[in-house]
Amino acid sequence: MNPVKIMVNGLPGDMAATIAAHAVSDQRFEIVPFSLTGPEITDADCPVRDRTIRLVKPDMAEAVIDDIMAGFSPFISIDFTHPSAVNSNAEFYCRHDLPFVMGTTGGDRDRLHRTVCDSDISAVIAPNMAKQIVGFQAMMEWAAHTFPGLFDGYTLEIRESHQQGKADTSGTARAMVGYFNRLGTPYAEDRIIKERNPEKQHAVLGV
Repeated sequence: MNPVKIMVNGLPGDMAATIAAHAVSDQRFEIVPFSLTGPEITDADCPVRDRTIRLVKPDMAEAVIDDIMAGFSPFISIDFTHPSAVNSNAEFYCRHDLPFVMGTTGGDRDRLHRTVCDSDISAVIAPNMAKQIVGFQAMMEWAAHTFPGLFDGYTLEIRESHQQGKADTSGTARAMVGYFNRLGTPYAEDRIIKERNPEKQHAVLGV
């Protein structure tokens, strides 16, 4: 079986770096030696174990993508970039017929879904990639649909904890707001408590 080729976008960010390192060590995958990165990144390359990945800024993506595709297609783009890049990256993938996994949260999600549906490519879009969390969200979606108003009269607090570098509110936490609203507990996304302090995370949440 030939390895699955993936282009991990978002290096040198933590999530992209973690995924790229695992992919390099896994014979089931072959990593494309290029990564879309942000305009603020000054490095030209990013080391990933024994590999060197060339970083491609937004203003250079169109200029190099044809060569990347000619050398490595077919491949799947794995996006762990930044919320501000979600929609422009999705449009880039669809424009060049690149199937992708959108692990980045934020952006205009309705526009994101429309972009994919109006294209000819396949994409995986989820606020969380852990199968247990995806399963839990499916359970909550079912409960909200089956038992509307179940928690009418109850109060709610949603607190989410992530690494310091996470720029936006947890997509999973935001999804919970919608579920509990339908279950009868009014709550606004801007009330979600975002915990990013490692000392407090350890002392209060035990993580």
